Amino acid sequence: MSDISTLLTQIIPLALGAAVSPTALMGIILLLSISKNPKISGFGYYLGSTILILIVVVLGIILGAGLTAVSSQPNPILAGFDLLIGILLVIFGIRRILKAQKSQRNLFSESDKHVSKLSIFVKGFSFGFIMFLINFSTTIIILEAGKQIGASSVDLMGKLMVIIVLTLITLLVCEIPILIYFLFPKKANSVLSNVNKWMQKNGHILMGIVILVIGAYLMWIGLLRLGII
Repeated sequence: MSDISTLLTQIIPLALGAAVSPTALMGIILLLSISKNPKISGFGYYLGSTILILIVVVLGIILGAGLTAVSSQPNPILAGFDLLIGILLVIFGIRRILKAQKSQRNLFSESDKHVSKLSIFVKGFSFGFIMFLINFSTTIIILEAGKQIGASSVDLMGKLMVIIVLTLITLLVCEIPILIYFLFPKKANSVLSNVNKWMQKNGHILMGIVILVIGAYLMWIGLLRLGII
């Protein structure tokens, strides 16, 4: 298996875990349903989310490259970091399961009827950025993915491709509602409203389980690399 294939097998599960984000999903659904110009708002939300993800990925890459540079192989610092991230994710997962998802409706306003398209775009951009920023578990998973990219021996073009794959998969939580709205505008509100109601009731449990699984996996990897198991 090539280096890039190995890296993808490590990154894709993390990206899928990061994509399970009830906070981001509820945010984009509410924005699309409330906004007077959902196409512009949705694009702004998507771009804001993308920028935040790329910032976290870059920070993770810098971290991974730095840790690799100061330690030998096998790298006990990277293994310890995996273990730490795993422990944090397990804690976040348990907390998420026990804490019901809050509605994000109070963060949105229906007052964009008489404002410019630029203002609507900026509002959507800021909401997208904030929704991913406050979702700490997703941010930690993306940071871990960036760290693995930075620590890998894949060349620059390969890493860029992996970053694109990571970003596209993570943003499925935004891409799917936006596509539904563009392809089926008449039915979109009804479909997305039902999804939103289900996520409000069960989203925290779903994401908590996913975070627990990823956390347990990273703890196992960390302990394995440290030679404890």
